Amino acid sequence: MPTAVRPTAHADDQWILTRAGKILILDALDGQRMLTAEEAESLATHFGERHVLGYLEGVTGHWWTAELAAEFDEFEVDLPGLIFTDLRSTMATLDPITWNIAGRATQIADWYRDNQNCGRCGGVMELSETERTMSCAADGFTTYPRLSPAVIVLIEHPDGRALLARNIAWPMPMYSTLAGFVEPGESLEDCIHREVAEEVGVVVTDVRYFASQPWPFPNSLMLGFFALWQSGKIVPEAEEIADAQWFSRDELPMIPPHGSIARALIDDWLSRRSA
Repeated sequence: MPTAVRPTAHADDQWILTRAGKILILDALDGQRMLTAEEAESLATHFGERHVLGYLEGVTGHWWTAELAAEFDEFEVDLPGLIFTDLRSTMATLDPITWNIAGRATQIADWYRDNQNCGRCGGVMELSETERTMSCAADGFTTYPRLSPAVIVLIEHPDGRALLARNIAWPMPMYSTLAGFVEPGESLEDCIHREVAEEVGVVVTDVRYFASQPWPFPNSLMLGFFALWQSGKIVPEAEEIADAQWFSRDELPMIPPHGSIARALIDDWLSRRSA
């Protein structure tokens, strides 16, 4: 999705307005959708800085975002059907492209809101007109939108089973693949070996890249891998992992929903096991 520098407003533009990490959508008779340019303009007195998100090849108009004021009340404006919703609950209802654009919108809005002042001298930051940056006129400090790379890995046993774990913080008994954030100075492969050893105490080999997914909770980039168990017994890290086990394709517990890269990893493993 290429971005543009302050394009001219167009009637075919689409808007994703945000507030505190949630997105504003219109719940119409024909389904949920984002706001048109005209609908967004009718709410312009309730939001501040406008940010272009980009455009889709072959589609007229751009996508835009802005953050609504905290006191904005969707029930007090003359635009029926407005509702705030979080990104997780729309993963299954929005098409993947729109969902990713909504994730970009929340991240850009959060970045702009949280960088009004320079982190080095406290001066006022200014939004660039030519690139996605904010800079301090006083000392030249520049900040870009934050992106936190994280690895997510499905470990396969030579006998065909997969290692899935349940995080201690999850409110439901769901099992998923292992994941963790990349540390400074660490390669993706090093991160996988470290996270696996820390979380479940096993050693892996044959690390293979699968795919990536933007994950706006709040600003991750998930890089998916497969790995093969080499040695070690499962020893869950007590402060993070409630349980971890080897599962065959016929005895799977509750797993993540479609739309997540964790589910894509599991589905790929399942398809290979059935073949």
